[in-house]
Amino acid sequence: MGVRHRHHRVPVGTFDAATNRWTDVDAGGAVDRDELTVSTFNVWFDEYFADDRYLAIAELLARDMPDVMVFQEVTPAALDVFLAQPWIRDCYRRAAVTSAELGNYGMLMLSRLPINRATYTRLPTRLARGFLTAEFTINGGAVVICGIHLESGKASAGLRARQLGRVLRALGGADNAVVLGDFNMRDTENERIGPPYCDVWPALRPHDDGYTEDTSINLMRLDSKNKHRQVRFDRVLLKGPGWTADSIDLLGTEPISSAHPRVFPSDHFGVHCRLIRQPAAAAETARGRRLTWLPWRRPRSA
Repeated sequence: MGVRHRHHRVPVGTFDAATNRWTDVDAGGAVDRDELTVSTFNVWFDEYFADDRYLAIAELLARDMPDVMVFQEVTPAALDVFLAQPWIRDCYRRAAVTSAELGNYGMLMLSRLPINRATYTRLPTRLARGFLTAEFTINGGAVVICGIHLESGKASAGLRARQLGRVLRALGGADNAVVLGDFNMRDTENERIGPPYCDVWPALRPHDDGYTEDTSINLMRLDSKNKHRQVRFDRVLLKGPGWTADSIDLLGTEPISSAHPRVFPSDHFGVHCRLIRQPAAAAETARGRRLTWLPWRRPRSA
C-alpha cells in the first residue's frame, strides 16, 4: 500500500482543430462568473455496453454543459469517447490521468474555465486511488476544484478516513474549494465531513436520500452485483465564503434507451451542482461566522 510518485503536475490541453489533436498548453487565466456549475460522474470501467453508456453520459452533460466536470474510473476507451465529442473539443480544457499504473481507475477533469495549474496526487491505497486538483482564478480570487476517488468497500472505512484526511489537508490553504467525486462513504462515516466543508446534498435537500447507487432504480447495477444497495457515494463538498450552493441534482437516473431498459449510463448516478457567487459583504459575513451546519440524519445500513 505504498505511495510512489505521490504528487505530479498534470498537463492541461485544448483541442487544436488545425492539427485535429489535443495539445498541451501552459497559459492559465482569470474569469468572472456569477455562477459556477460542477458535475461528477463515476462512469464504470466495465465493458458492458461501454461505448453506448459513455455516449449517453456525454449527451446528458451536453444539455447543461457544466463549467467543470470530473470523472472517475476513466479507461483509455472512455477518455477517447469523451475527448471525441465536438462540444467538448470546442469548449473545454482537459486534464487527464490514465495509465497502466492506474488501471481502471483513471480520472478526467474537463473545464470551460482556464486552469492555472493541475496536479494529481496518489493516496495510500490498495486500488490505485488518488485525487486530481485544478487551480482557478475566478472573480479575482483563487478557487480550487478537486476530483477524488476514495477506496471502496465496507472494510476500507479506516483507509478512506486516512485518504479523506490527506485530501482535505492538501487543500487546507485554499480559501475557496470544491471537492467532488466518488467518496465511497456510507452514512455511518458522515461525521468525517464537517467545518469548514459543507456536504451540499444534505444541506440543500435534507429530506431526500440522494442515493447515487440505487438498485431500486438502476437495474443494471442490480443485474451486475445481484444484491440490493442504496448508498450516497458521490458527493459535492463546498468550502469558503466566495460561493453558496444553490441547487444539486442527480444525473443518469434513466436507461440509455427504450431498447435497453436495463442499461443505465453507469452503475452510479452522476451529480450536478450549481454554485452562486457571494457578494463581497455576504462573503465577509460568512467568513466571520464560518457557516451553519445541518445535523446529519440517522445513519442507514448499506
